[in-house]
Amino acid sequence: NIFHMNAIEWRHYQIVLAIQNTGSLTAAARSVNVTQSAATHQVKEAERRLGIDLVERHGRTLKLTPAGLAIAEAASACAPLLQRAESRARELSHTGRMRLRIAFGVQDGLDWVPPVSLLLSQEPVAIQLDLVDGGRRPPSQSVRQGEAEMALEIGEAGFPDLVRFEVGYDELVCLLAVDHALKDAPAIGPDEIQTETYFAHSLVPQPGFELEAFFQPAGAHPGHVAQIESLQAILRLVSAGLGVSIQPQSAAASAVAREQLAAVPLSGGPIRQPWYLHVRPNTAAALGEAALVKVADEISSALCLVPARGKA
Repeated sequence: NIFHMNAIEWRHYQIVLAIQNTGSLTAAARSVNVTQSAATHQVKEAERRLGIDLVERHGRTLKLTPAGLAIAEAASACAPLLQRAESRARELSHTGRMRLRIAFGVQDGLDWVPPVSLLLSQEPVAIQLDLVDGGRRPPSQSVRQGEAEMALEIGEAGFPDLVRFEVGYDELVCLLAVDHALKDAPAIGPDEIQTETYFAHSLVPQPGFELEAFFQPAGAHPGHVAQIESLQAILRLVSAGLGVSIQPQSAAASAVAREQLAAVPLSGGPIRQPWYLHVRPNTAAALGEAALVKVADEISSALCLVPARGKA
């Protein structure tokens, strides 16, 4: 039983972390709402159970040993997860609504959010959709680290500890200002935009994406690449005529529909990217495959993807 494997309890982790944060047993005891004598007892009890020293005194200051630092590091990582779990448990008890946190990435235009939120609210057990910004990491990392239950991610990433559902296939297009000379071109090649300022999420070529799949085979490279880690900022910069970018078609669909941008196919045939839902196994079991397929279909429809269905 995993709950009987640990020699020390959560209260021991808390007091060690508090000592690291305060450098004082008195202040540490106050921060976890126990007396100083109780804090002293907890430290000694943890050291006795583990058979190692966790704390050492330097003058009037307490410092953690390397072993104590390892305990504090674990406590620091676990504390937010436990707090979120308690908050979600209380909310479920009071409202009966389940929260589903979906992580998204930098190339996601989020046009799928309203229809998916509506779909989840109509499930037999109403589900509250929360969005988690994956930042510079792949969104699936947010799932693996317990920050989300599900991630919508473009590309072929896969993890054996997550359930993966196919959503559909997107196509990379070149985004231009509506008055750009190439906006009506049937297709755009690497040489035609080589002298333009090029807006990219990353300066490092990613497998299957434009720097690796479009420019490199032609032996070309944009003359000037500006790293912009915000999709909305990229769309605004391109719309203002300050440069060009290559993005999934879905990322700019709304802006193109409002005639704020032009989207032109890439020469040499389409570069298609798959979208996947990465789901924690317990979440997949709780929702069921049918519900996940409905979510995947709703996303696929909202993003106008070439559909794909089922577990990958």
